Amino acid sequence: MITIRPVGFTTEVTPEVDLPALLAGLVRPEPGDILVVTSKIVSKWLGLYAASADREALVLRQARAVVAERATESGGITRVVHATAGPVMAGAGIDASNAGDDRLLLLPDDADAVARQLRAHLAGLLSRPADFAVLLSDTSGRAWRAGLTDFALGAAGLRPIDDLRGLPDTAGRDLAVTIRNIADEVASAADLVKGKVDRVPVALVSGLAAYVTAEDGPGACGLVRTGPSDWFGLGRAEAVRAALGVAPGTPSATEAGIESVAPEPLHEKVSRAVRVALSAGDAVEVELAARGAALAIRLQGGDPVALGRVWARLEVALAGERVSATAHRDATDVTLTAG
Repeated sequence: MITIRPVGFTTEVTPEVDLPALLAGLVRPEPGDILVVTSKIVSKWLGLYAASADREALVLRQARAVVAERATESGGITRVVHATAGPVMAGAGIDASNAGDDRLLLLPDDADAVARQLRAHLAGLLSRPADFAVLLSDTSGRAWRAGLTDFALGAAGLRPIDDLRGLPDTAGRDLAVTIRNIADEVASAADLVKGKVDRVPVALVSGLAAYVTAEDGPGACGLVRTGPSDWFGLGRAEAVRAALGVAPGTPSATEAGIESVAPEPLHEKVSRAVRVALSAGDAVEVELAARGAALAIRLQGGDPVALGRVWARLEVALAGERVSATAHRDATDVTLTAG
C-alpha cells in the first residue's frame, strides 16, 4: 500500500527560518519514506528573490537556451527555456505567486545539492541514518498535454528511474522501451495532497521503500533529455528561424518580430517572414501589395545572387509561418503570392 500524507504549516519561510529544523518538528519519516518538499519554500529559505521590474530579461538570464517564444495578447513575451535549474519549462520556473513584496522567486541552480543538504540536516536533527529520501518538486506544463503537474526538480536518496527494459511482460515478450520515471511519478502523486492555496508545501509518501537508497544517488538532473535524445530542442517556428540565422531569445528575433499566441492577419505573418529573409543583409527591396485575399511580395535587386538568396530564404520563412506561396520570376524581379 502507498500512502501520501499532507504536511501543512503556517510558518512563513524566510532565510532566517531553519527549514530543516522546522520540518523535523513537523514530520518524522520512517525508513523508506519519501519527503516531498515544494521548491517554493526552498527558494524562500535560500533567499532566491529577484525584482520583478523586467521579468523577460530575468527569464533570459535564467536560461541556458530558449526553446520557443510567443508574443502574448498583453504585449509581453512568454518563453519556454532550458532553465539553469535544469528542466525545460515556461519562464525558467520564475514564480510570482506567494512570493510577496512584488518580488519573484527563482529556482535553485542545483536542486539535487539542496535535496542532499536537506536530507543530511534532517537525518542529523533526527539522530538517525539518512534512511529516507528527499525530493524537491516544482510545477510545469507538458508538451501536448493540457494543465499542470508536479515533477522532480531535485532528489536525494531516491532511485529516480526504474529501467524495465529486457524484462518479460505478462505475455513473455521482453520489454524494449519501458523506463519508468519514479521521481516524477512520486512528485505528481504528492501534489494531490499539497497545494498553493492550502498552505501544504510538504507531503510524506510511504510504501515505496524499494526505490529509497542509503546513498544520495544520481539525483533528478539526469531526467532532463539533452543532446541526441532531445528531439524537440526548438519549437516549430524557432527551428525554421534559427536555420535562417534568427535564433530565439536574441535581439535579431525581437527585431524580426515574434509570433503571437493569438490569431494574426496574413500581412503580419508575411511582414515578419520578410524581415527574417532580409536579416542576412542582402540589398534587395521588398514591396507588399494586396492581391484579393492574398498578398503579393515583389523582390527587386540589381544583384541576381542576392535576389535569389532572399527569394529562397523568404520561401523558407513563409513556410515557417505556415503561409504557402507561389513565385513568378521575370528578367529583373521576383513576385511571390502568399495566402
